[in-house]
Amino acid sequence: MIPKFSYIWAKTDKDNPQRWQPLVHHLLDVAASARAILRREPSETRQLHASWLGGDDAARENTLLLLIACHDLGKAAPGFQIKWEGSVFVLPLSGLAVSHVPQTDVNHAYISQLTLIDLLQSRGWSKSVACGVGEALGAHHGTRASLGIIRDLRGRIGAIGDETWANCRRDIFVALEGLFGGITAPISGKLSYPDFMLLAGLTSFADWIGSNVSWFPFGEPDECSSLPELFEARCKLAERALDCLGWRARSPLMQGEATFTRAFPGYSPRPLQAVLEEQVKEVAGPQIILIEAPMGEGKTEAALLAHLQLQSKCGHRGLYVALPTKATGNAMFSRCVDFLNSTSPGNSIDIQLVHGATALNNEFQELRLNSIYSDDRSGTVRAAEWFTNKKRCLLSEYGVGTVDQALISILPVRHQFVRLWGLANRTVVIDEVHAYDTYTGSLLLDLISWLRALGSSVILLSATLPPKFRRDLSQRLGIAFETDTCSYPRISFFRDTGVVQEGFLADIKRRKRIEIRPIGSSCSDIRNALDKELPQDGYIGVVLNTVQRAQELFQLWEEGEAIFLNECCVGKRVPNGDEIFIFHARYPAFERQIREENALGIFGKDGTRRGRRILIATQVIEQSLDLDFDLMVTDLAPIDLILQRAGRLWRHERPDRPGECPQLLVCGLGGVQPESFGSPLWWSTVYDEALLLKTWSLLQDHSSVTLPDEIEQLVNQVYEDEVFFDQEILQERLNASEIEREGKQHSHMIAALHAPIGRPDMSWMESGQPQVQDDEDPTLHASLVARTRLGDMSVSIVPFSEVDAHISKAVTDTQYAHALMRRTISVSSKKVVRKMVDLVKNEVWQESPLLRNSYPMQLDREKRWIIDPSVRLDEQLGLVYGCGVTNETV
Repeated sequence: MIPKFSYIWAKTDKDNPQRWQPLVHHLLDVAASARAILRREPSETRQLHASWLGGDDAARENTLLLLIACHDLGKAAPGFQIKWEGSVFVLPLSGLAVSHVPQTDVNHAYISQLTLIDLLQSRGWSKSVACGVGEALGAHHGTRASLGIIRDLRGRIGAIGDETWANCRRDIFVALEGLFGGITAPISGKLSYPDFMLLAGLTSFADWIGSNVSWFPFGEPDECSSLPELFEARCKLAERALDCLGWRARSPLMQGEATFTRAFPGYSPRPLQAVLEEQVKEVAGPQIILIEAPMGEGKTEAALLAHLQLQSKCGHRGLYVALPTKATGNAMFSRCVDFLNSTSPGNSIDIQLVHGATALNNEFQELRLNSIYSDDRSGTVRAAEWFTNKKRCLLSEYGVGTVDQALISILPVRHQFVRLWGLANRTVVIDEVHAYDTYTGSLLLDLISWLRALGSSVILLSATLPPKFRRDLSQRLGIAFETDTCSYPRISFFRDTGVVQEGFLADIKRRKRIEIRPIGSSCSDIRNALDKELPQDGYIGVVLNTVQRAQELFQLWEEGEAIFLNECCVGKRVPNGDEIFIFHARYPAFERQIREENALGIFGKDGTRRGRRILIATQVIEQSLDLDFDLMVTDLAPIDLILQRAGRLWRHERPDRPGECPQLLVCGLGGVQPESFGSPLWWSTVYDEALLLKTWSLLQDHSSVTLPDEIEQLVNQVYEDEVFFDQEILQERLNASEIEREGKQHSHMIAALHAPIGRPDMSWMESGQPQVQDDEDPTLHASLVARTRLGDMSVSIVPFSEVDAHISKAVTDTQYAHALMRRTISVSSKKVVRKMVDLVKNEVWQESPLLRNSYPMQLDREKRWIIDPSVRLDEQLGLVYGCGVTNETV
């Protein structure tokens, strides 16, 4: 017999409104998808999902599938069924009737939640667990309903129906129980917060797959007469669906023992890599590892090796590498693609580039297009199209992107639990952990605690890390830690029993003494110093704190022949033969990428050395770019950042270096008397003034530093020790700036305390955070947006000229929209942002997924903004603000 509930519909065919999908089909489609997902995951992932349930493995899996199938029980309600006009012909076959005025404004997922709470309690489950499971499943459309909303829903008969509707939902549940062999009771009367997130994440993931009619065609009510046969048929469809989207069985990249020589053939391990390899051999489960080592010591390769070992030992499903910026993410993406190709030849592996500008990365787009158009599905690294959606990108087994994309997983945005599910049971490498302020750093600690609770290993990398980070991380993880047991460089393992540290000797070949030369802070001081210190051939890097200073310095060289790369002007060749290049973030996106490639091609490890070449840049070259300079100039900055920049000096062995040792010229360190310190001091709009003062004081007594020997000592002196000035004016200023710094840090800590979804040791019921948006629209109030960083509001602008008058065609012409997106520039100048936001957004662009959060900036024939002619786009300098001071750093 055909059960009456077979005539309850779940969805209709938009092309044929008379066709409909029975609800039971959809419930089984999603359960089948969940089964297929889990069975292609490592056993450790399955254990994570079912650890809170009793019974054997099969019973736990069946209970999970039964629960996930019930996610849409709420569609068996009059408020939903009446939404389809054809229901008046089908509904009578179910024996149900709409006896009250239907209420169609209720989320059917919340009715599922209410139903499950009652049904699970009727099976002996505690109210706490029943409510938690109900809410996790009811959140599959991205939002969570409070228990108050659920209580209110009980009285809305027009939405949930009378007793006959409740009996229908119960009958479906009982039928599913029969299919899955009953329901296994939980081990305890509590559902942990991590278990809640895993259940919510898997349910949404499976629902996205099971709702795709291309993979799961509509069925007929009579098929519901035998649910076991129907389920097996839908399971076969689920397997094919996963094949289509590129979700393959997870297996370790490297079979057998993972060693450095196997992972990186042709290379010998450096001391760091050798020590880490031996230490990880001894571990038995997921790890939290902090690697503190000098620049160029091979931290990235050490982390990748550790991933291979941990994946083999712990069954980690994949790897995500998190970087501080999009640019550093792009550079790491290429390295990881090469790593995957070399360590697992012949296997099909998916990798995603995870940040907001993937459309501009040619290597990633080539991998994405190959996954769409190539029929060859074996033995290659791909970027499957299905995972390129921003909510799904972290589900892929391998990924490289910004740390912000990982942090969003613990912020109260729609479907954050799907992102968190993607990071569970995974190796997560977080590079440059020193690069974050108090707010982002606090979120980072919360993320690490969540990853630990979800069975992931975390590997943290830094060259210049203040000791406070180790203390804060230990405290957040609830691990005892009093003081370091070995000196820098070191590896720290954060374990339940305490922090275990292992020291090692830095590569002796990379030890170098760097002379420090103080110079004045003006751009003319820099130009004069360069001509004096390196008048002949050599490669010079200049790192300045603001874009405006970089533009000003570049203009001090006389006009010369423009140097082009891929039709982009990247610098100039002046009459004496010197080549001057400039690189910062205020260029159109495609030009910035070309300038980055140019910098790596000339000043990188394999660049051809000839003549005198100068790269003028901002913080964009401070991290993760393998650049090598003979002489460097840097603006005064906090000591850890100066040491980071100094790591680009004499980075590789070369036989033809000018001079006897590397030299670092520090702007603002010389030629300034305390009484003439301006306000603000140097670049305190960019960096904390107290740290600048302490760094200035410290470097007054250093004519040289030896790296890496003095890194920890210098960082500790600035971040930990007290400084006392002889001059009263300086001491007063330091005292005032430290008070201001403490106040700012406190306010940022409070903001970070209230921003996340909570911590994993909390109850899922305590996390009543108001939902915010992971949207980049700058017109939204800050309280409505998920913020992974604090700072000035920025906007993405798209400069265009009169010849681009038909920008509206970007909606219908995806290729043209992509071309416009390649021009985007992110700006945070307050005057530009304010004027942009005051303008009416281009309404047509709201329909373009590539451009909807961008603002068109129309330029006149002289490339000046028609709203404010002092803003112009220069071929060589990038976006120029004609007057005023900007605090944009990159």
